[in-house]
Amino acid sequence: MKSYRYYLEMVNEIRSIIEEMNYNLSMVIVEGRNDEKVLRDFGLKIPVYRFRETGLPNFIFIEEITKKFKGKHITILLDFDEKGIEMANYLSRELESKGVKIDYHFRNTLGKLMIKEGIRHIEEISAIKRKAEI
Repeated sequence: MKSYRYYLEMVNEIRSIIEEMNYNLSMVIVEGRNDEKVLRDFGLKIPVYRFRETGLPNFIFIEEITKKFKGKHITILLDFDEKGIEMANYLSRELESKGVKIDYHFRNTLGKLMIKEGIRHIEEISAIKRKAEI
């Protein structure tokens, strides 16, 4: 069984990643409201765009992001299930082809932590925080 200290270290590591994102990125794309909420709870301050909640066709969503963030660094934090990985790859390719700079470091780093804990959905990161508060 993993200790309180282990989860506290995980929380601190996630907060450190989020702090780095605040400093280095212009925006984050997530799937929905719960994903945004958990990232905000860990200290995310930069703009967040919720991909699933826009109701826009993919090509319009991509054009909107391109207009606002061309030449800027963003990251895409969609879930680490099959659909999320597929959509993150699609959005990355499309946005990069239009001049948006996609930062893969944060997705990869956070993804490794999540997968280590058996977590595939961004919103489930809150479970790590709850375990550190017990």
